[in-house]
Amino acid sequence: MDKKGFTLVEILIVLVVAGILLALILPNTLKAIDRGNQTADQSNVNTLQTAVFMCYTETRNWGDCGDQESLLAENYLEELVVSPYDGKGYVFTPINDVDSDLQIGIKVSSTAFPE
Repeated sequence: MDKKGFTLVEILIVLVVAGILLALILPNTLKAIDRGNQTADQSNVNTLQTAVFMCYTETRNWGDCGDQESLLAENYLEELVVSPYDGKGYVFTPINDVDSDLQIGIKVSSTAFPE
């Protein structure tokens, strides 16, 4: 007999081997993607903090530096910065002095990891 093709057992062996390889590779790939997103998220927060401090240095008014739109309008940012996790922006929280209740800064945090 001169039959061409694969037997069912051969096809099942190939599928099992492919499944095992996938099970070994997939978790590491997902971890690498998550680490990359964390790094990008932290980098975005640092970029926004730098833009806020540049704005405050020039204007001496924290109120002018309290959101991405104002930073973008005044050319402290080239484009809106979004989170790699959810595609949303970042939270700008005023920091007030406990004694005088004056605003002494702005904290930028991620919407994916609020502190």
